[in-house]
Amino acid sequence: MSQTASADEALLRAIGPVGLAASIVNIMVGGSIFVLPAALAREVGSAAPLAYLIGATVMGLVALSFAQAGRRTSRSGGPYIYVENAFGRFPGYLAGLLTWLAAAFASAAVAAALVDSLGTVFPSLRLPIARGLALALLFAVLALVNVRGVRAGTRLATATAIAKSAGLLLFVVLAARLVEARNIHWEWPTSAAGIGRATVLVIFALAGMEVPLCAGGEIRDPARTVPRALLGAMAFVSVLYLTIHLIAQGVLGRGLAQSQAPLADALARASAGGRALLLATGAISMFGYLGGDMLGTSRILFAFGRDGLLPRRLAAVHTGTRAPHMAIMVHTVIAAVLAMSGTFTLLAPIASLAILLLYLGCCVAAWILARRDAQASGSAQHPLTVLAPLLAIPGLLWVLAHSTPPEFLAVGTVIALGSATYWVGDALRARAA
Repeated sequence: MSQTASADEALLRAIGPVGLAASIVNIMVGGSIFVLPAALAREVGSAAPLAYLIGATVMGLVALSFAQAGRRTSRSGGPYIYVENAFGRFPGYLAGLLTWLAAAFASAAVAAALVDSLGTVFPSLRLPIARGLALALLFAVLALVNVRGVRAGTRLATATAIAKSAGLLLFVVLAARLVEARNIHWEWPTSAAGIGRATVLVIFALAGMEVPLCAGGEIRDPARTVPRALLGAMAFVSVLYLTIHLIAQGVLGRGLAQSQAPLADALARASAGGRALLLATGAISMFGYLGGDMLGTSRILFAFGRDGLLPRRLAAVHTGTRAPHMAIMVHTVIAAVLAMSGTFTLLAPIASLAILLLYLGCCVAAWILARRDAQASGSAQHPLTVLAPLLAIPGLLWVLAHSTPPEFLAVGTVIALGSATYWVGDALRARAA
């Protein structure tokens, strides 16, 4: 038995359709939903629903492509494995690197935002030392939960997904009564660039499906679980986001673009405790995001260690809980340090562009893997298997065209550094052998 196979077989396959869908919802419904309506209103005004529809369509096609690739993969690593199976070891490594970097910086930003939001209630958390200790405690708790095993991490994801969904649905119920028809109007955007940048924001907000899929070695019956969980989670989140935006716009009208906390401001008009309710829901949402991120993203480091791209120690599996504890701890430390540094605001566009490039590679990989399966089996491909990646690719390229040169330069630098690390390590491994 190979070391790769034995490492994956040591993991516990305990993630079913509900658990995986909950993890995907946890990642996708992060902190962005609480500020996204205002950001889109500033970009395109009342035409923001168009950006939602374009973004949701592109992401739906990407989800179908991921479903096709994920159902054919039973190893941990997610996009890293999809791209490696289609193109080889080095492209797969770059896909995994982009996945991990984007998710690590995103989790650091969400953790910082969570502690900073709590600082509005507990002013002592605004002090640098107290803030750093709070972040360290936050990541320590999340690491402890995940080291206890995949079942504990999945239960956390499921519980927080239910809690945040309930809070947002309560917002829909309470704030819908305050919607004024005159605020629901349509103005066609004056600039294609504006709708393009708005779509970038929507896709960034809907991104994250790839993170839970990184725990492929712990997903039960991937051929059935992955497609059901992906499509169910994508449909739920897309409808939820659009509904919330329309309600926020209907309540705040033109004031939506000026709001810093649009959902809290809207619900504050319904009751005195509306703002507190949304702040609590936001905290739960961000905490759930962090738990889901740790459950999925740490498995990329596990996969790199398993395949010898990084130290083999990262592929260690705890004998009691059967969780990849070393990968979890390393990911936790790096994300915590990034959160404490407070520099993610400068690197957020890098994460966004990295995600788009990753999705592009995975769509091409899904198409190639489906063709290989069809040739091997001699059977015709399902039309959706062919069309989903081919339609997603031009959509992703259109969104990429609205990224800026500095963002491309930053991502290019990351890819160059990652490539150098890979080739140096490969040379050292060959020399040792």
